[in-house]
Amino acid sequence: MQIATGCNAITMHIVGTQGYIAPEYLADGVVSTRMDVFSFGVVLLELISGKEAIDEEGKVLWAEAIGIMEGNVEERKVKRLTAWMDKVLLEESCSMESVMNTMAVATACLHRDPSKRPSMVDIVYALCKSDDLFFDISDDGSSNPQVMAR
Repeated sequence: MQIATGCNAITMHIVGTQGYIAPEYLADGVVSTRMDVFSFGVVLLELISGKEAIDEEGKVLWAEAIGIMEGNVEERKVKRLTAWMDKVLLEESCSMESVMNTMAVATACLHRDPSKRPSMVDIVYALCKSDDLFFDISDDGSSNPQVMAR
């Protein structure tokens, strides 16, 4: 059964992949585009941490990550994030500033209140502000940006 109201819908049949499902969908069956924003935030966390959305014990990654960016002291945030993030990122050429920016976007996507989550347009804008995301692709195809997969 599904009840539609404008941009949102309520469903009584819950489907989705554990670890990516927005809390409001699990609690109330509310379906909106902000659910996708939540899921995208989880994907960003996976990229930053090198961990899966849900661990062997059934703990969701987003619950573990929420506190990392809390507080006003930037040095503490950097220290917590450095301890939590995938060490491969530290070895790569991306800056800590870019990782911090991406983590800030991810945590904004995970806001408990769906109306306070950014739109995908806002997310793209925020992610595009990072210099690390741009690389030169030559017209002749000789550019060879390295991509590591695990």
